[in-house]
Amino acid sequence: MKKMILAFMVTISLTISVQAAEEVFPVSTVAGKMLRFEGTPDGLTTTPYQGKIVFIEFWGTWCGPCLLSIPHHEELQEQYKDKLRIVAFETTPTVTKDELQKYVANPSKYIDMKRVSYYLNEKAKTKARKDSLAGPIKLLKEFKASGKKITYDVVSSADAGGFVDYIGGRAGWEGYIPFLLILDGNGKVVSMVPGMPSKEKLDNIIKSILKDKNSGIK
Repeated sequence: MKKMILAFMVTISLTISVQAAEEVFPVSTVAGKMLRFEGTPDGLTTTPYQGKIVFIEFWGTWCGPCLLSIPHHEELQEQYKDKLRIVAFETTPTVTKDELQKYVANPSKYIDMKRVSYYLNEKAKTKARKDSLAGPIKLLKEFKASGKKITYDVVSSADAGGFVDYIGGRAGWEGYIPFLLILDGNGKVVSMVPGMPSKEKLDNIIKSILKDKNSGIK
């Protein structure tokens, strides 16, 4: 993980010196909210979320582990509603903005548990891994049955501009999903998390940031 963060920082310095004009990315969420990302020497500022912990997730509606993360994100967003903001970029070009708007507004209809079953049966090879997914699968089924909306920010690939490619270049990220960047209140990259992290892992990262007096959290 330390090597990944170091690679991120090295790439930042190169990008800043060569393509400063391309470091500002205005994006619109599927709900019409305008966000603005700007590269800094050690991360990104996210307007209007300065002074907050920011999760920037890259995911897909077809991706089993991505779907399993939805209840975690919803619970953490509510638990830390004054301290945390989540922005999820759907990275699949074939998923239109209109389709994603419907997905966010009515996930109970559009979440496909077959995607989760495929991941469980074909990708989770060990019994320990399968057992570890029992809790997240239960939570996703409960979320689907609840009829709740996805309340955190979701951005369509059509509205992401060059931001996804930009993060790929800076972080050495090759496009696998889910992939999560975690920024402190100053916009500093605190962690890069590939794959589906547990809620407990994310909660521990948040608590660590909140304990840091220099994290810039308001």
